[in-house]
Order: sequence, then structure tokens, then C-alpha cells
Amino acid sequence: MSQENFVFLEDDNEDFDSSSVEQRSELNLGKILTVDDDKSYQQSLLYALNDLAVIGQKVQIVTANSGAEAASILSRDKDISIILLDVVMEEDDSGLRLVETVRNVQGNSLVRIILLTGQPGVAPRKEVLAKYDINEYWNKSDIDHDTLRAVVTANLRSWQSMHELEQARLGLQMVVDASRQLASIYDRDVFIQLVLCEIGKIIGSGEPVSICLAERNSGGDSQYNNDIRVVACVDDIDGCIAGQQLPHSLRSRFNSLLGKSIETKNHQFEKNLSVLYLSTDVENHLAILVLVETHVHLNRYHMYLLQVLSENISSGFMQISLVNKLSKLAYRDSELPIYNQNWLLRELDSMNEVDAKQSELIMFKIDNYDSHVLSYSEAVLFEALSKLYQLIDDRLGDKLNIARIAKDCFAVIALKSSDIQNSAIIGLCDEILDVNKLTIRLAMTSARIDLQLVRNMSPLQALHLSKSMLYNAQQKDQKLIIYKPEYSEKLLYDYKMVADLRQAIIDDEFCVALQPKVELASGKAVGFEALIRWRKGKSFISPGEFIPLAEQTDLITELDMKVIDLTVDAIQKLQNAGYALPVSFNATVKDLQNSQYINLLLTDVENGLVYPDMLELEVTETQAMASYDDVGPILNRLHDLGIKVSIDDFGTGYSSLSHISHLSADTIKIDITFVRHIETDKASQQVVDLVISLAEQLEFSIVAEGIENEAQRLELMSRGCKYGQGFLFGKPMLVEDLILWLGENQNK
Repeated sequence: MSQENFVFLEDDNEDFDSSSVEQRSELNLGKILTVDDDKSYQQSLLYALNDLAVIGQKVQIVTANSGAEAASILSRDKDISIILLDVVMEEDDSGLRLVETVRNVQGNSLVRIILLTGQPGVAPRKEVLAKYDINEYWNKSDIDHDTLRAVVTANLRSWQSMHELEQARLGLQMVVDASRQLASIYDRDVFIQLVLCEIGKIIGSGEPVSICLAERNSGGDSQYNNDIRVVACVDDIDGCIAGQQLPHSLRSRFNSLLGKSIETKNHQFEKNLSVLYLSTDVENHLAILVLVETHVHLNRYHMYLLQVLSENISSGFMQISLVNKLSKLAYRDSELPIYNQNWLLRELDSMNEVDAKQSELIMFKIDNYDSHVLSYSEAVLFEALSKLYQLIDDRLGDKLNIARIAKDCFAVIALKSSDIQNSAIIGLCDEILDVNKLTIRLAMTSARIDLQLVRNMSPLQALHLSKSMLYNAQQKDQKLIIYKPEYSEKLLYDYKMVADLRQAIIDDEFCVALQPKVELASGKAVGFEALIRWRKGKSFISPGEFIPLAEQTDLITELDMKVIDLTVDAIQKLQNAGYALPVSFNATVKDLQNSQYINLLLTDVENGLVYPDMLELEVTETQAMASYDDVGPILNRLHDLGIKVSIDDFGTGYSSLSHISHLSADTIKIDITFVRHIETDKASQQVVDLVISLAEQLEFSIVAEGIENEAQRLELMSRGCKYGQGFLFGKPMLVEDLILWLGENQNK
């Protein structure tokens, strides 16, 4: 990583105001991060931006040559304002993965991301803009020197404005929190009573005092004499009632003073009568008129004291008005008339043990929100969101507090006494809305958390927990997930496991165990399946623990590339021992779509490390069919090279026969599900017969998985299956143990 400092100067201007220099120097433009593995292109960017002048600021330019390096920089440096990001670096999707990390993992929504790609075919503009939260997309060949400077300048100004707004919002939130501790001062009703009391003390006569609220426009017309309503009074003077018009008797006595006060927007004094004119909010939409009547004339001293007190009272009313507005800004959603995430965190933090025991948190996340953004206008989507939150409010009963914590996520704090049914929550997750004659289906995923169970967590931890639950539910296509204490324990366990897994890949802690595939009639080995094993110390970690985590965190391809290396090494050892038999290994669709993975396979074959017919790639039926358009051509290429292809877990998915018939495959594997009860279960027997018949017509070999007893072997043979694997013949073995096993088995 390198850092370059540049001076960004203002354009020459004779009328430049030097007094603004200090103010402008305090503006924060952040840093520009360029991410590209092409160092020559990095230099061209630095050259193009070298003399750029942006509001007289020095800008640091930070460079990174990979997505991983950039992610590390972003995690440390919070002042990155723009990322000039290449798509294809160490991997074809490195840039796009960095976008996901920045937006969804690091939660950075302010930084401006400008995608610069030299290979638009890898990341098509329309698809990328629809799927990823980026600000601009440019082909490197289309963005020249002047365009780059203009794009960077515009985005620097945009970030600076958003950064200032965010800092202001945080500052306002701090002000509101401090103000809440002085509730007696900022409570309007209490404040009014204090005003009455203090005015009574100043005049020192105990005379009756009334406070009336008059609404006035900017013109301050005296017509407002006719609409003066009582807010409060010291005694039941002349029949004053809060909320009612000023009594006629009181109006008659103060008529002249009221007219002058409203017209001049100032205090008026006459003998024993006084009218204090007080602005009550920042916009001057409302005014307080304090009518003071005493038995004696007020002297100049009293008038002066009332005038001074009036200034403090006006400031107090304005302060209350401002606090209310700040509270709305800090704790209300900017679009919908509901709370925001700041409010939710504050509410969770303020809950005592009794509150938590009585409350629960329900989360709703809209599925595929970005697709809706692209599909509908802003006005239509806003109306749909408004209807959606109203449905949540209507369906889940009374005593709800609803907050919008992200553009696509609602949080509801509800009382357990409301007895909200799971069916009601699930029903909300598949709503069809009619908006402006359009039918919009906003499918959602939900999570439910008993707040008593997360009492030991901070509000932010509880929020992250709920978001994690929503993510996991979406991955499993669940509409509702309910929190249990073991979930957070598993979350911590999985987090540590992923960290250990990442380090284990670096430290080469993996090996493969080979399970024999045999001819059912003779029991002699005809090949093997390589199964990855994680050796940690003197024990092994079950693949069932780390494989799903690898798939969730995109470590699976790194792991499967290790499997290729270990498989090739095992084949070489077997050949040296005199056993030239093919070895199969598992691959995912992500592997096959990764150029590094495919290149590793091709390089091993081209360099003569392994003959292609010694390799057999296994891909599950479900994945192969779900991604047929992407996977089909890749499998064809490998098959043409001589690498065999096997369809794993066949019969468990929903294959298209047209796709299967055109898929470059050599072998179909019958899933253990149908082998387990094949001796007695008619349905299993029918599926096996169907698969064998299909394989014969398409000229595929058949291998049955999970054969554990002699009865299963005989049943499969009777139905025409020639090959199989399972504990009946041999468990997965390290290559050294396998060679010993072969010495005994092959010579029978």
C-alpha cells in the first residue's frame, strides 16, 4: 500500500474572500482509495488527479492492489470518501466482493464507489447496477483525463455533503440525549406552569395571570384577536378554560393591548395591565401572549423585570420547540412517519429488566429490495412501503412501536401480552399490495426475539443478532426464524470456526481420505472418491461442521482448490504403488464459475502432473441443473479434455431430462437416500429402477452410494447396478492405509 499527498488548489479568482479560508480548511474531503492490480493503470490515475483543485483541500490518495488489501484499509481508515475500484483482480469478482464487504459487512453507506472495469463482459453494467450498491460504473476505455477529474470532483462534493449531514445528525442526537436528562425543563406543560409561577413572584402581588396561545402568520394581522385560545392560567379567572377561546370579559379589558402586541409583535404595558408577546418556535408560527392583571399599576422596575424574564421565557419556548424538532430529526425516519434505528437502539438501551421481560422484538426484511427499486418509481415504492408498515401496525395489534432501521427492514417492539401469533407474522411476509393500479408483491423474511433472552447483550449486539437471524433465514428460505439461546452460542462458535478455517487453509491442515468404488460382483476397486479431512492436532474435525461454513463465507473454492492439489498428489502416490485408478472429487457451482479453480485443473493436466482420465469431477444434480446455462459449457470443456464428470446425489433434485441428456457426464451416482432401504421400500426400488433405466439409455455408468450390508449389495446387483461404494467395502482411508488395503483386496 502507498499513500500520495496532493495539494488541491482553488481556481484563481481576484474576488476570493480570504476570510473563508479558515472555514473551508475545516471541511473534510476524506481520502481517495484506488484499487487495481494493474500498477501502470494505478499510476495513470495518480497522474490524472495530481493537480486537481477541489475547494482548496489537500487530499490523500491511498492505493491498494487487491480486494483483500482494500478491505483491510477500509476497516482501519474511516475517512475514505471515494473508491476507484477495478472489478477483475486476484479473482474475476474481487471488486464486486469488495462492494459487498463495504456495504453489508462494514456497513459503510457513505463512501462513493466508482467501478472502473477493463472487462465489461465479466461484470455487465446493467446487471451490476441492479445487484450492487455502487454510485457510478465506467469502462476504463471510456473515461478520459477530463472525465475522471469531473467524476472525482462531483463525488468528492457529494461525499462531503453527506458526511457533514451524518456528523450533524450524530451531533443532534447527542444534544437530544443530553436534553432528555432535563425533562422538567424541556417538558412544555411543566415549563408553562413554571412561567406562571415566576411571573407571579416577580409582580409579587398574587394577581391572576392567564397564558393564551395565538396562532399567527408572517403578516401578524390583528385578525388574530379573534382566535386566542387559553393554554393555562393560575386561577379560574373570568372562566378561562384550557383549549377554549379567551373569555369575552378578559378580551374586552385587554382588547387595545392585545391588538398593539399582535401588530408590533412586542410587549405592551398600560396601568395595571400587561401583555407579553413571546415567540414560541423557530419559525414564529406560534406566539404566547401572557396577560397580566394586577390591583396596582406596575412600576418601571416590574416592567423591566418582566421584559428580561420574557426574553428567557422566549428562549425557553424556542429551546423546547427546537428540542422537539431535533428529536424528530434524530429519532424519526426521514421518509415514513415512524421511528428509525437510533430510536430503536435508545429504546433497547433504556429498557429495564421488567420492560425486557414484557417485550419482544420482531424484524421484517424485504426480500430482493434492490430489484423493486429498479422495477418501480420512487413514488410507487414509497407508497408501497407506507402501506406495508400500516399493514404491520394493523395486523399485529395494539401497543406497537415500529421503526425503519434500513431501507428494506422494519423493527417492531411489541408487548408479549398482545399474544401475536406466528401465523400473523408469516402472513405479513407474503403480501400483495395494490399501489396506483399496480400489483406489487413485497415478500419478506421475519425474525422474532424475546428481549428477556438477550438482556445481557448491548442494543447494538441485539440488533446485529437479529440481522444475522434474518440473513440465515433468507439463506434457508424460511419466512420466520425464532430466537433461541443456543443460536447466539452457535453464532459465536461458527465465527471462531470460520477464523480457524481461514487459518487452517493458510497452514495446510487438510488432507484427503479416499473411499473405494468397487465392482459389486467382485468387490475389486475401480476408483476412489476423495473426501476432505481437517486434521487439527491429533484429531479430525467433521466435514459436516466446516463445509457448510465454508460455503456460506466463500471459503469453499479455496478449500476445493486444496482438494485438487491433494487429489493429484494421492493419484501420483497410488500410481507409484502400481494402482492407476481414477479419483473423483467434489466441486460446487461457485468452483466451476471461478477462473482460478478451472485454471488449476487445466494447468495440472497440461503440465503432466496427472492424466485427465485419472480425474473425475463430481457435481450435485441440484446445483448442476439450477445453474445449467453456466455449468453446462464448463463441464463440456473439461469433458472434452478427458476429465470424467459424475452427477452426485442423483434423484434428490428435480432435473430437466432435456438438460440431463445434453450434459457432459459419464456417471450417475444413486443417492444413499434410496440405497438405505432398498431391500424393503418399494418407492426406493422404483426410483433406483428408473435411474438405472435412464442411465442405460443415456449410456451413463451407475454408482450406488452408502452400501452398508450384503442385502443392499445383492438387491442393487439384481436390478442391474454394477458399481458402488460404502462401508461394506471400505471406509474413507488416508492414501498410505489405502495402498495396504489395495494390496489385500485386489489380490483376492
